[in-house]
Amino acid sequence: MKITRRRWLSRTGLMLASGSLVSEALAADPTMPMAMGPFYPVQKPADADADLVQVAGRSGRAAGTPIEVSGRILDRMGRPVPGARIEVWQANAAGRYAHKSDDSLAPLDPNFEGFASLTADRDGAYRYLTIEPGAYKTGDSWRAKHIHYQVDGRVNRLVTQFYFAGDPLIAQDQTLAHDLEQKVGAPVPPVIFARDLGKRSDGVPRLGFDVVLIDG
Repeated sequence: MKITRRRWLSRTGLMLASGSLVSEALAADPTMPMAMGPFYPVQKPADADADLVQVAGRSGRAAGTPIEVSGRILDRMGRPVPGARIEVWQANAAGRYAHKSDDSLAPLDPNFEGFASLTADRDGAYRYLTIEPGAYKTGDSWRAKHIHYQVDGRVNRLVTQFYFAGDPLIAQDQTLAHDLEQKVGAPVPPVIFARDLGKRSDGVPRLGFDVVLIDG
């Protein structure tokens, strides 16, 4: 079952309105669905593992700031969804997707995968290494830095995105405002941002992003 924005709003509204379900809502609000966007990789790369900064068979590494992203796939009761399938895709450090429809003049990075296909472990956990994506212009608006997700659980399929806290482009991102069904520049919910988890021993920043499915 795909989680639509209408279904997300109706279920979260029900939780908040019903006294018997308030504790569930506070424990694990479902992650908000967002647009898939035009650059979902229909043709998947051969190398789609959890290390996006190096392509199999190449000695180089992706340009940009490396980041490690981890999190869990949960249902709205806070229970893990083991075996959930997770696809992530994003622009490279220059703001370019490895997609034929992206006609940006920004350079492609032959050492960056831009896509990963992951499976949550028995605790619903996942992890991957990537680079901080670049911003890019679409129409008369700039897209703030973001990473796309498609998550297939036992019951639900969810497409969403996470953003980077402190990004000055958040306030004028028209696509984000449309996804949130609000005016450009309005305050955004903090749940759309990845959490700061500190740094690894090698100095690579660690970010956390949990995905909560309505039914798992």
